Amino acid sequence: MLGTAIIGGGLSGLALAHHLQQLGQEFALFEARERFGGRILSVSGDGMALDLGPSWHWPDTQPRITHLIAELGLEAYSQHNHGTVLNLTDPEKAPQPYPTSSGVHDGAQRLVGGMGSLVQALVDNLPADALHTGHVLIAVIEHGDHVELHFRCGERVQKIDARQVVLAVPPRVLEEHVRFEPPLDESICQSMRATYTWMADQAKVVVTYPHSFWRKAGLAGNAFVEHGQAVLYETFDACNAAADHAALGGFMALTPALRTSYQLGMPLLISSQLVQLFGMEADNGTQHIQDWATEIYTSSTLDQTPPARHPAYDDPSLRHPLWKAKLYFCGSETAGYAAGYLEGALEASERVSYLLTGDNSPVLKVSTDSLRRNL
Repeated sequence: MLGTAIIGGGLSGLALAHHLQQLGQEFALFEARERFGGRILSVSGDGMALDLGPSWHWPDTQPRITHLIAELGLEAYSQHNHGTVLNLTDPEKAPQPYPTSSGVHDGAQRLVGGMGSLVQALVDNLPADALHTGHVLIAVIEHGDHVELHFRCGERVQKIDARQVVLAVPPRVLEEHVRFEPPLDESICQSMRATYTWMADQAKVVVTYPHSFWRKAGLAGNAFVEHGQAVLYETFDACNAAADHAALGGFMALTPALRTSYQLGMPLLISSQLVQLFGMEADNGTQHIQDWATEIYTSSTLDQTPPARHPAYDDPSLRHPLWKAKLYFCGSETAGYAAGYLEGALEASERVSYLLTGDNSPVLKVSTDSLRRNL
């Protein structure tokens, strides 16, 4: 029988596996996709790594991710912020300078090779026979001293028994797609449904260019679009560390439903928006689009409706073990600090690691009292 089964190969699941490996604990990691990383997704485009998921971490306020990057020997660099920031409030007028004296990213850093290099470094340090892709969790069943897991693997169903199970999957996705026996308490189900999956309704585009023409024009690449016809509500400089490969990134303003309606014309709409912001040179880029709302292992039905305000992740019920300490929720949405962010994914894995092993130093050594306050 397996010791610990970790469901979900995003950062939280990988970090937990990393620490269990360091402690010599038995585990296996199961991921529904054919790749690891979850919402971390770096692709290759025009000779550089393009982050279509999270790009940034903030060393001043996120010690866990900063520590892990250093531990794995990865190289970070500051997000480019030099130059004029633009603000577009009228679709019929030119953008205007946006007043800022210190940039807009508050000390954010990116990784050389993209955030996917963090995922690859973690995977490379884990035993290959403990890693399983293409395993879609469909049922979790309590059996006395263990838990039975049912996975859909292509056309067959595989059963795995484990003494402890960690669910490093967005709570809404679990509640919608996974059967629990016995059923979870209705209060827990309500908490799962109420927990917005961070960025699950969002879409991101990175557009590569032969050179960073906006930098030569004295522009930062940062722009905010604040009118009802916006296609991108924010853009940023996405060049690589050496700035020898050029790109602009942006977050789409359109809802998932509108993105579906305008799917065929989306490249033209994006190009038009970028030209209005940065001039005609922005028309000759190569677009790389990732719509997270179409990812069934990220976005639930409830996530298709964007939240009216910034979500609050303050429900402690998803931080308590269930089924007599055989079942644990993990993942960034369950974090007590920086929920939704990469830092939150590590905070959640740190909490679960402590509950499983009693060791309190998986990524950043913190006090036992601090961990208990997050339960």
